[in-house]
Amino acid sequence: MAGPRQLVDGPDFEPLPYALWDAVEQRSPGDPHWQNGVTWQEWCPQVPDTLYDECIAVTGTGSPPPFPTLPAGGNVIQRNRGATPFTVYAEFDCSPVGLADMDLARTAIGRLESYAVENAFWTGLVGGVANIAFPHLAANAQVLDSQNIILQSAATQAVTGTGVDVTDALGQLEAQLAACYGGRGVIHIPRRALPTFQAWTLVHDEGGKLYTAAGNLVVPGGGYPGTAPDGSAPAAGQSWIYATGQMFGYRSDVTSYPVPESLDKRTNTIHSIAQRTYVLGYECCLIAAQIATGVPASPTV
Repeated sequence: MAGPRQLVDGPDFEPLPYALWDAVEQRSPGDPHWQNGVTWQEWCPQVPDTLYDECIAVTGTGSPPPFPTLPAGGNVIQRNRGATPFTVYAEFDCSPVGLADMDLARTAIGRLESYAVENAFWTGLVGGVANIAFPHLAANAQVLDSQNIILQSAATQAVTGTGVDVTDALGQLEAQLAACYGGRGVIHIPRRALPTFQAWTLVHDEGGKLYTAAGNLVVPGGGYPGTAPDGSAPAAGQSWIYATGQMFGYRSDVTSYPVPESLDKRTNTIHSIAQRTYVLGYECCLIAAQIATGVPASPTV
C-alpha cells in the first residue's frame, strides 16, 4: 500500500500584466493625510480661437471687424477636482491552533486586490453598494462636494448607437480625448474585449504596457465588467469602453490586525483580515462608447 501523498507548496502566484495600478502615476504615500482624500487643480484645453493679423490689408466696404480678444483664462479651463479613498480587504478564518496561518490573509489580498480595485474603479460599488464619492467610470451624473469641487464626472458618449464597430468607436473615443485632454490618456476596456482589440491590431505592447497607435495607454481590467454609464449590462456580444485623462494614485501598505483583536471568542476562531487603502484620480475627461466584440471575418478566397 502506497504511503500518504507528500505535502508540498503550490506554484508561485504571478499577477496578470496590464493591470490598472500598473498604468497610473504611482505617488509615494508620504504624508498619510491623503487617506482623507485629495484635491488638485486640473487644466483642460478648449478648442482654440482663430486670430488674425490686423496689419494685413483687406478690401471691401464698411468698417473692419474689431480685433478679437482672447477669452478669460486663455484656451484652458482651470478646475478643482477631488478624489476620496476606498479600501479593499481579504479575510481568512482559522483556528487559533494554526497561528502560522495569520499570513494567509495577506497572501489572499495579494491575489484579489487587482480585481477588486478595478471593479470598484469601474462600477463605483463597494460591497455591492453605490459609493459615488470616489471617481469611477460607469457614471451618468456629475457629483460635486460642498465646495463645488468635482468628485465625479458624467460620462459623455463618443459615438451614438449600440454595438458600434470597434475601430470606429476607438477612433471617436481618442479624437474626443485629444480635444478634451491633449495628452496621453487611458483607454479602459474589459479583459473579455481584449481579443477584439488584438484581432483588429488596435493595441501593441511596449515595455510591458499596452498602447494604441495614437499612444494612449490601454488597461484591459480583469475587474472591469463592461457596463454602461447607468450601470446596466450591455447586450450579448457588446461592451462599453471608457477613456480618461492621465491617472494617478496612492495606496497604503497592507495592514492586518493582531491576534487578540482578531479572535472571536464565541466561536474560538481567528478572523484574519488584511486590507489596503487606495485613492485614484484622473484628469479632464470621461468618455464612453459601446462596441461590438468579436474578431474580423476570414477573408473570402
